[in-house]
Amino acid sequence: MDEARLIALGRPTASGIVSSKPCFVYSICGIGLAEASNVYTIHDGHNAEGKVIMRLVAGSYASDFRLYASPLYFSKGIYVAFTTNGEEVSIQYLELAG
Repeated sequence: MDEARLIALGRPTASGIVSSKPCFVYSICGIGLAEASNVYTIHDGHNAEGKVIMRLVAGSYASDFRLYASPLYFSKGIYVAFTTNGEEVSIQYLELAG
């Protein structure tokens, strides 16, 4: 089966779970529309207590985009915490059977 057809797009607009299954992340983008710093914390897990994998920081009316040639592995799932301000996070990911 064509892997590209299985890649999902998550677009949370508030803190929460994107996926509760193990998955690979291909790209992620934090979008900021506030006139201040927009900070997002990305966790491997089901809540904000999961392991911190990265922080995205987008300036005023800007974005922090990351594309991975070798996707990042999240063993427990993806949780996005809107730490400071923030409008939206866009994540391309592939859930693994499990």
